[in-house]
Amino acid sequence: MDAIYQFGIDLINSIQTLSPQLDGLMDIGSTIGLPEFFLVLIPFIYWNIDRRVGIRAMFVMFYFDFINASLKVLFHEPRPFWLGGVKDFGDAGAEGTYGLPSGHSGRTLAVAGYLATQVKRNWFWVIAVLFILLVGISRMYLGVHFPQDVLGGWLLAILVIWAVLKWEGVIRDWLADKSLSTQVALGFLEALGMVLIGFLVRFIVAGTPDPAEWSPYNADARTVTHFFTIAGAVFGAYAGYALMRQYARFDPKGSWGVRVIRFVVGIVGVLVIFYGLDISFASLAADESTLGYILRFIRYA
Repeated sequence: MDAIYQFGIDLINSIQTLSPQLDGLMDIGSTIGLPEFFLVLIPFIYWNIDRRVGIRAMFVMFYFDFINASLKVLFHEPRPFWLGGVKDFGDAGAEGTYGLPSGHSGRTLAVAGYLATQVKRNWFWVIAVLFILLVGISRMYLGVHFPQDVLGGWLLAILVIWAVLKWEGVIRDWLADKSLSTQVALGFLEALGMVLIGFLVRFIVAGTPDPAEWSPYNADARTVTHFFTIAGAVFGAYAGYALMRQYARFDPKGSWGVRVIRFVVGIVGVLVIFYGLDISFASLAADESTLGYILRFIRYA
């Protein structure tokens, strides 16, 4: 494995020496892979383009993030800057989770790839591939992921897209005749299952501690808070979509002036809830405690 790490470090050093003018572009590429970017993009699609495509893209992202978080803990592989030998761009220390698979890289492919299967236009595929490559290369350029991390994230994303395309119709038909309360309850049970799996994977690796030299960087590597984040978001999406279908159906079409106003009003509401609850709960939602877990679940739900 040391030879693989060294190959990755050598490749990253080669990428980092291409040109200092690329720093800004790589920062942009990395930002595109953040969940917050999709917190803006997916509501735009949901409100203004196609609500069915929007909600499916959201679940693609959630399922990718859940499996990705589980595999990170199970593999517990380091990031390049944990081992040294690569340039530190200053904010790398904020990356306190394990490296394999790459969440930024895979999340971008999962959402962009799924959207490309729905748009079915060559120009959209070209744009999607460019964004996917930019994010993947940026994660290596910034020294936060090995090549195998990026490839692993991409492979996982492809598998998630395949599974959603294959099974979403079956699941949709199965849920169609279920009552609203049943759909909401099933969403909660799925979220609960995600939390339990989070505790399970942490238990599985409890007997294999990380090397001591990783200790300055891996403080968040085995936390289960991320599982409460994803579980809350999944439950909120299930419950919200079920409630919308019964009580608040809407047409995403209309003039682009209307769509812009709709998006601005909506995204302000999203940001007020998202950041308002963050401020209200303050540090409690980050605690590794029962109250902290519950508040985190509520915020993301």
